[in-house]
Amino acid sequence: MEKRKFAILVIDDDPADAENLRRLLDEIEGWKIKILVCNDVPTGRAEALRCQVDLIFLDYLLGAETGLEVFREIRKGGCALPVIMLTGHGTEEVAVEAMKAGVSDYLVKGRITPDSLRLVISNAVQKYKMQQKIEKQRKDLLEAENQRVMMESVGATCHHFGGPLTTMLNNLEMLSKNENIAESEKKNMLEQCLKAAETMKMILNKFQEVREYRTRPFMEDLKILDIGLDSIYGTPEISKDDLKPIPGPGNR
Repeated sequence: MEKRKFAILVIDDDPADAENLRRLLDEIEGWKIKILVCNDVPTGRAEALRCQVDLIFLDYLLGAETGLEVFREIRKGGCALPVIMLTGHGTEEVAVEAMKAGVSDYLVKGRITPDSLRLVISNAVQKYKMQQKIEKQRKDLLEAENQRVMMESVGATCHHFGGPLTTMLNNLEMLSKNENIAESEKKNMLEQCLKAAETMKMILNKFQEVREYRTRPFMEDLKILDIGLDSIYGTPEISKDDLKPIPGPGNR
């Protein structure tokens, strides 16, 4: 059976503790682990931010900084990899603080065994992969919703253009085919065409003025595009008495 492979980063300023952890990791049966040890915070932080490993072991006491401070720094820097906190003197307060901060697990040096390492590593990596999968599904769903909103906005735009365009085409067609139209009626029809053209020009101008989309809440803290013409572009309703459009696709 092929061995399960992991790449692990260990950030611990005590070389003896780091070597002991390496030895325990090497004793896990059926696993092939590549271990990178960093004994100082700057180097460890830089390696963590490269995100080239599967898991990070982070000591709680690191000279002038605590492991939690380093953890928050690498999270802020974009590293979302699972992190297991290590400490030489475990306390409930530290454990609670670490777990609340988002650390995957918490181990006390001197009580670590190959079996306990196997368990916490397996759980942390499995949880991380599940979170990544959920995040991808979340992004895919958001993108699908954005696409839907955009398509609806295209339909709304066509609807807004449909009314005045139908009026213009209808009146111009009647003028071109019917010679027995009274001058007063012709004038009225031309006025309708002018109003329709002005409305279409106004809609186009509003589009040119748009610099950002309004958003609305979607899925907890996420927001989606909402570019409905009525709410964003302020397109006025066209009076039926003004345009009198004939029934057609743009008037439904």
